[in-house]
Amino acid sequence: MLRGTQTKNNLLDGGTIAEQLYATPKDCEDIFDSIEKPSALIATPRPTFIRSGVLTTVRGSAYMEYGNTKVLAIVAPPHELMRASARRVNMGVLNCYVNFAAFATGELESAPERERHLGSMLTKALEPVVCRNELLNFQLDIRVLILDDDGCLLSTAINCCGVALVECGISTYDIIAASTACIYRDHVFVNPDAKVEELLWQHRGGNALVGATADTTSTPPVVREHGLLVTASMDTFEQIAQCQQCGYLKPATYARLLDCTLEINKSLRELIKNTIRARVKEQYALDLREQAESAQEDERLKTVIESLKQQGLDEFIQSNIKEDPYTKR
Repeated sequence: MLRGTQTKNNLLDGGTIAEQLYATPKDCEDIFDSIEKPSALIATPRPTFIRSGVLTTVRGSAYMEYGNTKVLAIVAPPHELMRASARRVNMGVLNCYVNFAAFATGELESAPERERHLGSMLTKALEPVVCRNELLNFQLDIRVLILDDDGCLLSTAINCCGVALVECGISTYDIIAASTACIYRDHVFVNPDAKVEELLWQHRGGNALVGATADTTSTPPVVREHGLLVTASMDTFEQIAQCQQCGYLKPATYARLLDCTLEINKSLRELIKNTIRARVKEQYALDLREQAESAQEDERLKTVIESLKQQGLDEFIQSNIKEDPYTKR
């Protein structure tokens, strides 16, 4: 296998893999043969970990691990727009900013372009979810930090931001969930990793249109179905917040991938709801503990006040004065 340094994945900014890993059709064939092919279409999410309220310095934050993809989202409280900008909008403004950690990508020169692209798609996905009519003349900023990228980056960021919005107390129409599916060489990959997404990009570039042993001189290359679909949905209203497709898909295949991603979204939605419930219970237990500590402090102060009333001020002060052992020597 070829070696190289890490660089960006140009297909939906899906993954960070080795540079020039699939430089020729033969390389694509070798990598495709080494990938484990799914035997059946199983609409289940990756091993997922979600935690809300991970940062105490901000009001809304969430951390999510979707397989090896790791994302941190931060939501700041809305702030008022400048008067010149407020005249041009009749709803709240939502801005999403995406940044890659220095160790998450190997090609730092292309990172700003990827960050702007992901931020734009993330904003489009979250705008239908936030009740922007309640944020008139206000701006809401969401910041996402990519810690590790192994495919399904956009869908993972959408899920993480949805949890952070709830943690921040921002009014939303529903809980949003997103997932990714793709097809390559008649195989449907659910939650594709960075290698599969890069194979799709090379297919679009012409390096994987035909097999390595195919004779392209006598017959034209055969264009196979290849494409990736990212779907973000709100199940309560049965509404799709964002559906982004790239590649070549037949209508029947498109519908098949769409049904698959929507099924995965239902599972992720239940996981997100359980995470939010656990966070509410945790916060409730913390509030009860603070109330108990406050009640104990009130009882202690009440006892001190009663002693002060019974003994008098001078006697109370004298009874609480202790000699300095160093002065006594």
